[in-house]
Amino acid sequence: MDAAAIRKQVTELTVADLEQFPIWEHALDEEGEEGQDEETVEPRPDLTAADPADGMFLVRAEFVAADGARFDGYVYPNDRPYIGYLQPTVATEGGQVNFWLGAFGPRAGQLERSYELLGKTAEQLFPVRYRAVVPHEGVPLDGELPAFLRMRSVSDNTIVEVT
Repeated sequence: MDAAAIRKQVTELTVADLEQFPIWEHALDEEGEEGQDEETVEPRPDLTAADPADGMFLVRAEFVAADGARFDGYVYPNDRPYIGYLQPTVATEGGQVNFWLGAFGPRAGQLERSYELLGKTAEQLFPVRYRAVVPHEGVPLDGELPAFLRMRSVSDNTIVEVT
């Protein structure tokens, strides 16, 4: 299939998608088209690096759990180092695991499902390290996550650890 014709919901990206196309962009200019919204992404095989000044990109990343297990996923290049903008996310055969839970997470059963998808306990998983494997601009896209992370509340963006 022609890469120019591919559109997916970001939450449906798989390891195979990220291997085939390590840079994806949100198709924000296509939100009004049927079946597409702010979560619609398209591959960008024409790019060798992702610059957040040029669009809303996500790039392939690797994750390493505390026990040494490796996972594939993605992060968002950004000009600010806030974890809520970087959105480190692992892709698995059964779905995605986002380590940023926002202001309202976790939803009921979300953490249990995440551990199930990764086949890990909190002790086996954390701290988990991540790093982009694609050239990018903006802040460094590597770090260590001590737990799932969220904002304390909508009015308090203090980061809170959740396991």
